[in-house]
Amino acid sequence: MIGLDKSKLIYNHVEELEGRPKQGLRVLARVNETKVALNYVLEKGYNHWIITFSGGKDSTATVVTSLETALEYHRPLDRIDVIYADTQLEIPTIHKYALSFLDYLCESFRFKKLPLHCHIVLPRVENRFWVLLLGKGYPPPHQRFRWCTRRLKIEPVEDKLRRFIQPDRTVIITGVRFGESRNRDKGLTMSCRRGGECGQGLWFQYSNRLKAGYLAPLIDWNDCDVWDYLLLVAPLLGYPTAELDNVYNGRETRFGCWMCTVVRQDRAMEKTIAQPDWNHLAPLAEFRKYVWELTRSTDTRRLRSDGQPGGLKHKVRKALLERLIEVQAEVGTEFISNDEIHAIKHIWREEGYNE
Repeated sequence: MIGLDKSKLIYNHVEELEGRPKQGLRVLARVNETKVALNYVLEKGYNHWIITFSGGKDSTATVVTSLETALEYHRPLDRIDVIYADTQLEIPTIHKYALSFLDYLCESFRFKKLPLHCHIVLPRVENRFWVLLLGKGYPPPHQRFRWCTRRLKIEPVEDKLRRFIQPDRTVIITGVRFGESRNRDKGLTMSCRRGGECGQGLWFQYSNRLKAGYLAPLIDWNDCDVWDYLLLVAPLLGYPTAELDNVYNGRETRFGCWMCTVVRQDRAMEKTIAQPDWNHLAPLAEFRKYVWELTRSTDTRRLRSDGQPGGLKHKVRKALLERLIEVQAEVGTEFISNDEIHAIKHIWREEGYNE
């Protein structure tokens, strides 16, 4: 639970800034629910926490509430690991924020007494987006062939998790919440029915596969709860979370990869390049649109044995790589590494194509 002095400070600050006394009480209630959930797993013996972090508002709030609970807990935790999966395709604004937030965690004297470790995990070169798209010729991801998420994010994180997990002592803490999407709500509800321990402020499930627990301490928070906490409460505690207001440029924004072709229109990127400080990223949005439109035509695809369109033709992949390198030069930021370019050309040579 939040200490009395801290509660009064937070409540008064929220009331002063927002003019909504009831909202101050609501934020405190949500924070206390979250701390109850985190203390619940501690009392069950889960004293090794792995917190997944994406740089977005929900995962940021999860990290902050988790660390605040750890600081107040009367017994020391064995270990805390914050893991950030860098897909190397995140919209540059959110990517910059994520890295700066991790730097804050690493450098702040406030956390020196915690066994805190921060990690950035990357996909293996052979599983990176450009190697699969331009090297192997995978078509851009779409709803029926969403090949990117597992390779770019899930597998790198799980590989890291396996190195750290202490059987029956590790809990993996995520920022998932009810109300984000119908599919996510359905998955959370099904998990509860399969034996998860669910209740107000608490969603917990044990994974027999990983021998670890899963906890979603913000499960019942709504968007306003998250934003009020990040903009009004967390800054009082020293966290640089107020920056997210500018990063999101609108609270309804949902971030993903700037090259995401699963969605037809990338509103997050549109909002980003509309800002004067980030309009130099416009070539990225143009390149994404170019890839989307180019690869819609079956003329750009090889035919499979059953006559259906398969992977991208070599000449298409070669043209896209050349254009991507030009875009990289225009923007002045590296979006494809030399290792990836070497891997792509190695695949081409194995397929019998010269550069």
